[in-house]
Amino acid sequence: MAFKICVQMEALRLLGRSETRCRLYWVLALLFFFTNSGYSEAGGIMDYLTLSPDLNLDECHEEFTEACANASLAYSDAFEMCELNANETTINLEVDVELERLQIELGSSSVCGNLQICDTLVDDLQYFQCISENGNRNLEILTEINYNATSAYTRLQEDYDALHRSFLLCSLEAQKNYMEALKRAHNELTECRLEIDEFIE
Repeated sequence: MAFKICVQMEALRLLGRSETRCRLYWVLALLFFFTNSGYSEAGGIMDYLTLSPDLNLDECHEEFTEACANASLAYSDAFEMCELNANETTINLEVDVELERLQIELGSSSVCGNLQICDTLVDDLQYFQCISENGNRNLEILTEINYNATSAYTRLQEDYDALHRSFLLCSLEAQKNYMEALKRAHNELTECRLEIDEFIE
């Protein structure tokens, strides 16, 4: 618009100075050309900048792609950390009951050994006497085995339940952060594209 005004003022100035008709016709023809061709100073600048939004749009999508990649990497690292903590906790739980398991295995072997001793006796009287004596000893061992096994099972069940809850909460937190990061990336992409649309308009 400013360019049109300048051209119009030039035409009026030439008329006022009584320039030759040839010069006046040239100025009017130039004014007519720019007016009807839709060219303006502002329009010329806008035409020159039409490539800029395309470049900015590419940058918008590049930033969105990079943000999504970073979100995926962060989620992968967080989930891997959840698994690592769960595995370390499982190993610690297994170490805690290792002694109790060994005691149970030794007691079980002792019970079987006591019965095998009786199997070597041929005389029935000695055999039943052996079973009776070792049966009382085995009963004490089995009672201790039952107590240790029940105690270890109850404690382990509680620990594994707590471990499962911790892993679930950890993985859910990682997933929530991942989804929020994707949402932020999408919102930033939408905002970036809207700014470009407003710039074009």
